[in-house]
Amino acid sequence: MIELKYKALVLPLLTCSLLWGCGNDGKDGEPGTPATVGMSLNQASSIKAKITQVSIDAGTVMVDFDFTNANGVAITDLDTYPGVDTLGMGIAKLVPQEGEGYKTPQWVNYMNNLVAPNSAAIPSGYEDKAGPKVQPTIETSCRQECLTQPEPGHYRYTFRQNLASVTAIEGLDLSYAPSLVHRVSMELRLDSDRARLINTHYDFVPATGLEASDEMTRIVENTQDSCLRCHGDNYSLTGAPSLILHGGRRIDTANCQMCHTSYAADPETGAPLDLGYMVHKIHKADYLMVGYGGRLHDFSEVTFPADLYDCRVCHQEGEGRPVDAANFRHHRALACGSCHSDSTDPVTIKEEMHASYQAEHECVVCHSEKDDEGAGHHVTDAIAKENVRLDYRAALVANSARLEGGRLSFSVSFMDSKGVAQPSPNTDTRLKYSTLYLGFGNDVDFTKGRASINLLTLTPVAGADGVYSYDVASSLDSTKVTAASASAFITTQMCVDRDTLTGVACGTGTDEAFNPSVIPGKAVVFNLSGDTGVSPRRSVVSNESCAQCHDNQYLAKFSSKMHHSGRRSNFEGECQTCHNPAWASSANGLIQDHIDFKVLIHARHGQTAVVRAEEITFPEYIGNCGNCHKAGQLTLAGLDKVPATPAVDELDNPVEYSPTAAACVSCHGPKESLLSHIRTNGGAANDPRGTYQAGAETCAVCHGEGQAFGVDKVHPVRFD
Repeated sequence: MIELKYKALVLPLLTCSLLWGCGNDGKDGEPGTPATVGMSLNQASSIKAKITQVSIDAGTVMVDFDFTNANGVAITDLDTYPGVDTLGMGIAKLVPQEGEGYKTPQWVNYMNNLVAPNSAAIPSGYEDKAGPKVQPTIETSCRQECLTQPEPGHYRYTFRQNLASVTAIEGLDLSYAPSLVHRVSMELRLDSDRARLINTHYDFVPATGLEASDEMTRIVENTQDSCLRCHGDNYSLTGAPSLILHGGRRIDTANCQMCHTSYAADPETGAPLDLGYMVHKIHKADYLMVGYGGRLHDFSEVTFPADLYDCRVCHQEGEGRPVDAANFRHHRALACGSCHSDSTDPVTIKEEMHASYQAEHECVVCHSEKDDEGAGHHVTDAIAKENVRLDYRAALVANSARLEGGRLSFSVSFMDSKGVAQPSPNTDTRLKYSTLYLGFGNDVDFTKGRASINLLTLTPVAGADGVYSYDVASSLDSTKVTAASASAFITTQMCVDRDTLTGVACGTGTDEAFNPSVIPGKAVVFNLSGDTGVSPRRSVVSNESCAQCHDNQYLAKFSSKMHHSGRRSNFEGECQTCHNPAWASSANGLIQDHIDFKVLIHARHGQTAVVRAEEITFPEYIGNCGNCHKAGQLTLAGLDKVPATPAVDELDNPVEYSPTAAACVSCHGPKESLLSHIRTNGGAANDPRGTYQAGAETCAVCHGEGQAFGVDKVHPVRFD
């Protein structure tokens, strides 16, 4: 033990003596070169660009930006990376407008071309409209030649185009105006991959060198909150109808504004390319233009799913929206003319508008000042309908319904949002429609029975404090419905006045809406035995999801694209009281034409219906179930008691489809490989009626949401 201790001391002592022998010169070593912290684009799984500053010196525009991954790690080879297939920069000034009332400022691009029409591409009937037109542009040819990297991950793009020598365009003031707000736009794409695409912009005032505040610039629209409510943004999915344009390079409306200016036009058709005009016309299905390479773009088959007259469908206001979102309320000839005139000439539009409206309206209706509400008449219809929809409440009183001796008794509550009692529908002169819908069999998709009761013509047997009792004859089969879990819905239609923005006795409003407000009632779960704890129907879709595109405007100002004249309004269950597998007349058609809700909605939006086919331009990818369904709604749970959906095959033989099979085939069609797979796993698919035994399907084991081959995995599902 002593020997071991001694040996343990030898090495440290020897080491110290050697160090003493080396001596000390008293100087520190020279500092090394700091290591560069960064990565290559080959290593980056995400990319992000942020413009930090723009400077303009003697007409030379220099744009500084940081280029990193999503975690902020510098990417150091953008200037040399061979896969940069797109790097475009644009610059424009925001020019105030003059005229009667407030005019929204407009972008004037410094880089423009006078483009002659392609004579071979002029559509028939447009020969007199074709001619040279001004088209703004951006700088795209310089790319990495104009790029330097002063510091790792920090780049500078120097425009090749000097602002002092831009191409002159007759009628446009293209002089450099440093006191005005300017915008620089940037588009960058790598490896022709839409998943590696960046659109960004920077608003600034050259005279101060400072970034422009939101109040100083012009945004109007927010791509995420406005356009992407309906349109898809799965840019990386090939074939998906996502809102990506110009060869898969442009996705941001702020950048779009730079070229789609008030003076831009299509040389082959004369159609204005002004963003407001063009977007309005496209959604009206009334726009035709010739694009790159002479390709004709005809938008006459576009279907718009909401109230086209309600500007707020797209012009979203409120918290989180652009501070100038309300600018749509201030008129511009082209924007107004896109709906009110067939002319594309601002002077002609103005003359037509004056001739049509001056006699009955004050000038301030259109020509309002900045802080006043202009064009308010465009939204009063929708606001009045929304006010009463949010205020009026009609619902079955839970557990008040009984079925005895062929008579159904029940009570209904009519209140406003503050709990103030409302009249019974038969005495409420504001109402045009009030119907109670009952569906029996929450666990079997209401296939045990249904009933609809017109409350508008029914006199209560008793009532007080907004709660009214009724007693009606009923043909419901008590052996099927008495113990069944059930759901009740009430849909109401109320007349509204656009002057007071409230409900009004029908026919008495000073400016009464052409169509009433549709007020959907919430589901009330009950059974006729008065049991508590009754389970609701499974939740697989929400009204909020439908409203993303349909916007709760079941009846538009002048018309409705919703079936049943807007009288069915709760997509979470009311529609299914009729739209279920038990609807007899649908059993005589192909499965894609059945009105069973899970079939109908898929087939209608996916354009797979045959006899019931309807032209719909669905703006998202139909394979993204997350368009309509929320996370947790695709588990395929709750289908074990749902009966098969009857149909006929192509030879008119009676067949049936098990619940999951019906939904799958409604999109994919009755492909033999799919039918065989379904049968192998306990389902019925194009099989003789009576084949399916409820609960025999095992689809959910593999294809339920979250499973190994869940619908959320085998489809490109993106939940919001």
